[in-house]
Amino acid sequence: MSGTTQKTIRDYTIAVTLAVVIALLVRFFLIEAYRIPSQAMKPTLHAGDTIFVSKSPFGLRLPGAGKPFTKGRLPHRGEVVVFSSPIEPDREYIKRVIALPGEKVEIRSGQLFIDGKKIIHSAQKVSAKGEENCGSETLPASPGASFPTLHHGLCWEPPTLEDLPPSTIPEGSVFVLGDLRTAGEGLRRQMRGESWGIIPLNSIRGSALWIWLSVEPGGNDGGWLPKFRLQRMFRRIK
Repeated sequence: MSGTTQKTIRDYTIAVTLAVVIALLVRFFLIEAYRIPSQAMKPTLHAGDTIFVSKSPFGLRLPGAGKPFTKGRLPHRGEVVVFSSPIEPDREYIKRVIALPGEKVEIRSGQLFIDGKKIIHSAQKVSAKGEENCGSETLPASPGASFPTLHHGLCWEPPTLEDLPPSTIPEGSVFVLGDLRTAGEGLRRQMRGESWGIIPLNSIRGSALWIWLSVEPGGNDGGWLPKFRLQRMFRRIK
């Protein structure tokens, strides 16, 4: 093998290695792509959307680390965030920040109140056959239990929020909900901090930025090509 060939191989190897290292650094510390599996954030996000998430606003962390090693900012009210479940750290969710530390959350007559102020929430329209409300989401079981998990894969109609007494969000935590609101015992568990309603700040992985790809989960009417939802692509998440 000639010296020129060896140099070419060496240069190519170095270039590929650097590219891989840079890509990993970007994914671990800056931006990561997430695919939305369910309709829990509809109408903001639909099942089949793939989004970019900024991982730096809430502090940088090493892969697998529970806490960031740099100080981040407090999430904004209304910000859409990705976080790891306090009960199942390997499972991640995407929800909207509803209430901040020290604020009082209350559900009264199906209405959400923050510090006594009514929060307006747009109702999600239900299709006649329910196709627009189909999806799946895995919820943790009882507090402290890793198994079993409860799998919900059926179609549902958007529930209404049940009444809940005023609850103050602890320091170092925020209260999050999906845009397609859950209710009943699931919401009571969230309010008690047993699931992903009240979450610690150090569980937040990143802030949702924009949709870069959107594919219809059901495919393209039997065709082998995916059905792209072009009107949703490159849309900023807010």
